[in-house]
Amino acid sequence: MKSFAATILTVILVLAACSIREERAGCPCRLEIDMQPFLEFTTRATVAVWNGADAWQETVPAAETYVRNIRKGEILSSVWSGQREGQLSGTRLVMPPRAEPDSLRIFNARLDCQEETCRIKAVPLKQFCRVTLRVIRDMGVPYPYQFYVETDCCGIDLQDLSPVTGDHVFPVREQTDGTFAFTLLRHRQASDIVLAIYDEKERVDTLPLGDWMREAGYDWEAEELSDITLTVDHAHQRVGIVLSDWQEGRILQLEL
Repeated sequence: MKSFAATILTVILVLAACSIREERAGCPCRLEIDMQPFLEFTTRATVAVWNGADAWQETVPAAETYVRNIRKGEILSSVWSGQREGQLSGTRLVMPPRAEPDSLRIFNARLDCQEETCRIKAVPLKQFCRVTLRVIRDMGVPYPYQFYVETDCCGIDLQDLSPVTGDHVFPVREQTDGTFAFTLLRHRQASDIVLAIYDEKERVDTLPLGDWMREAGYDWEAEELSDITLTVDHAHQRVGIVLSDWQEGRILQLEL
């Protein structure tokens, strides 16, 4: 009987140590992430937390607040939406060969979870550039060429939103007659991006998209990436670029 009473007393003392005493180092921190800013773009988003040797991820409703008890300390947390093809490897989201990059919106933060509760709002930032390619040609005449994007970026690091270096090639699909569209994830400012043109048999030409974007003043280091519209006029050997950057559009005319 005395042994049982001693056990109960020990349990009470342990619980009290994590509830009323000053020393609380062994107690977890309650992490609360407000996901609602993602609702503008999706109904579900993926949450990942890296806490030293511990790491986990799960996809949850964007309408809810994500809650989890974690070991106290400094942690890295990321929330993202738009993942379709990308494969998670550590903190990197990498695109498989021939897959068009995902249209990712990402929140990431390094959090100090030393207290009992850590609350944060996950505000998504646009990490992709939507490229619209318009080819001027004779209406009603099938375009005999296929575009491929060749780039030196194959993904994005969720830890710091930096590009993942690696060769990546994927085909560009025609949306409507003469209009193509594709997505580029965040690149380095000096990245090599090429539009390769193929006919049915071989590669016939390349367009230096990366160089044109730099000449137009495209900012790969902006907090949120702009979209661009690219017009190619083969007959007159001209290309035009319009940057749509939320506030103003800029037009650049170049010679092919």
